[in-house]
Amino acid sequence: EIFKTKLLLMGKDVDIIMSKVMDDKQMLAVMDLLETTCIYCPYYFSHFLALRIVQLSISHGVSVNTAYGFAYYSCILCHLGDLCNASKYAKFALDIMQRMQARQKYCRVYSCLYSMTFLKTNHMHSCLDPVLKAHHEGLKAGDTAHATVCAVIYCSIAFRCEKKLASAKQVLTDLKREAKVYKQESVWGLAVPLEQAMLNLMGRTDKPNLLEGDAFLLVENIDTFITEATSMEAERVLCVTYYYQMLVAYIFDDLELAIQMVEKYLGLENPFEGLVVGSEVIFLYGLTSLAQARKTKEVIWKNR
Repeated sequence: EIFKTKLLLMGKDVDIIMSKVMDDKQMLAVMDLLETTCIYCPYYFSHFLALRIVQLSISHGVSVNTAYGFAYYSCILCHLGDLCNASKYAKFALDIMQRMQARQKYCRVYSCLYSMTFLKTNHMHSCLDPVLKAHHEGLKAGDTAHATVCAVIYCSIAFRCEKKLASAKQVLTDLKREAKVYKQESVWGLAVPLEQAMLNLMGRTDKPNLLEGDAFLLVENIDTFITEATSMEAERVLCVTYYYQMLVAYIFDDLELAIQMVEKYLGLENPFEGLVVGSEVIFLYGLTSLAQARKTKEVIWKNR
């Protein structure tokens, strides 16, 4: 399907793609169904639906759903390492959204692009303002779920960009309160491990090497949180949980726990590469293996 999509797009720019607008009511309903299903279906299946949106846009004309299809296609290319074309079609998505005046899709498109493509093709600092704007636009449009996704992405980027951790924590607290108002606690679950990592780094926990404390008030401990996420097959929550547990364990010199977490992350069926987590996991794995090799003098860690 990816190869088929590439062939259909070969030699086509935005003007050519936009030259035909979809007007068939049945096809418009199909496009709406494809986009909605793509958002809520399992991760491994959503790729095919997004590619189908792009293919139908080429053959039957563009619709307001086309922008999301191209945004997702950009993320697929980014995952495959084709950053040049990923950036190209990310810009296609933004251009099509603007030309179609699809403001109601603003938050969906931005949450897709800024969780993957633009974090790898743009300077991270430059992503902060657009994501926050998308969050506000999502709230205006009533798309509170994707507005909360943008809020989670914003907090993840701010954690890495803010000069003072306390200011990033304050922003997270404000957005967390907002997510509760709009009853988006389940979506906000992606930010819970980040919040606890912040508290650990700020010295607000008795065991800084363990991702346990005030952010996890609704569960007994981190193991319970992981068990519940595993039972619900919430792999994205598991990804960020393993990552931030590994991060604080490494920073506070609990190398065995850090290595245990990264191996659990790599053992996931569909490890999440967005929110900068994917590439940082590999980097931290190298750091922990190097530190463990120096500490234990065991050959196994030199070969990791």
